[in-house]
Amino acid sequence: MRRTIADRPGARRRVRGFGLLEAIVALALLAGTGIALFDWINSNLQAASRVRDTELRARLMLSAQAAVASVNPAQQPEGRFATGPLEVQWRAVLVAPERGNATQIAGAAGPWRIGLWRLEVQARDATSGVDVRFEQLQVGTMRTRPAGGV
Repeated sequence: MRRTIADRPGARRRVRGFGLLEAIVALALLAGTGIALFDWINSNLQAASRVRDTELRARLMLSAQAAVASVNPAQQPEGRFATGPLEVQWRAVLVAPERGNATQIAGAAGPWRIGLWRLEVQARDATSGVDVRFEQLQVGTMRTRPAGGV
């Protein structure tokens, strides 16, 4: 039988296994991957938070627009009201001169004055603390003479 160098007595045998250097490299790779993963998760959470805030502001703005749609700025150029958690405040500025409404009789003015107003609206949701400011154009009317008068 033939003997190899490794079979001789006193010869060092190489043990196959997982060494310290391999363990350090594996931990470094794992740590780098973990950091990248946590950074990705964090950026997704921040994006989701921004989307949520934008959605809350959009809903609040739509609610406030619906609330001031019934306001006649010619008769009530500024005011405030609250309905449930929604608090709305507005101020109206005339942007085009008021004009008389048209009638079927040429040259005769109707009983109404009509103007275009810019409403500066502030709205706040009391439950979430979200607030928005926006402007919108709105028509305002005012009766200049009684309905039966000529």
